[in-house]
Amino acid sequence: MRQVATCQFEPAVGDTDSNIASIEKFARDLPDAVEFTVFPELCVTGYDLDIVQTQQFSIPGSMTERLSEVAHATETDLVVGLPEADGDSVYNSLVYISKSGVEATYRKQKLWGDEADQFDAGTTPVTVETSIGTLGLLLCYDLNFPELLLEYANNGCDLLAVSAAWRQSFERDWRLLCRARALDGLCYVVGSNHVGTQSGRQHAGESCIASPRGDIVAKTTNGTAAVTTTISPETLAQARQKNPVWKHRK
Repeated sequence: MRQVATCQFEPAVGDTDSNIASIEKFARDLPDAVEFTVFPELCVTGYDLDIVQTQQFSIPGSMTERLSEVAHATETDLVVGLPEADGDSVYNSLVYISKSGVEATYRKQKLWGDEADQFDAGTTPVTVETSIGTLGLLLCYDLNFPELLLEYANNGCDLLAVSAAWRQSFERDWRLLCRARALDGLCYVVGSNHVGTQSGRQHAGESCIASPRGDIVAKTTNGTAAVTTTISPETLAQARQKNPVWKHRK
């Protein structure tokens, strides 16, 4: 059976070469059964809003080509956060990248704090079909809004990837919201968060995978920065039978 993974690390602000090397090392060390792995928000550049004007990337483009090479070399698809340049607009984006290139791009819809000074807001949910089910994409503060999750649930999502730069001061909310969105959507939630300090922000880590019953089935610790879990179609079906909110919404 296929697995998914979540990885957390402390990106080097502005050092894309170092951060891509970290992403590649994580992907190489994962079990062969992993279909895709989720990395933190803006992890290609580090979470620093001051560098967005000088480090932003077209999608697709040279940066996503480099990430696609990593996916090809490691035989693992990647869910990675980076600043996206599109004409005069810049977005806080999350890309799903396979060895064939960019499969999907999601633009953060709910901007937190000073992010609104640097980024335009996205307006639509984005899904990608994987061999283990339909995957929806969210970024950090988006997780606070159940109505965003509902759009994915109505699209029949089996999994949700959430990349974050969640601060330690809000640590108790992070895993609670991952569990809640998994239970609300009757899907697996694969949450990846930054760890360490960037530009004065202390991040919480606490990356995790929640099951469609709202249970944490895998979580990082101080000594483990990457975890995996098996995606079970039977678990999804049983959860939806016992908690038939999909049926009753319709």
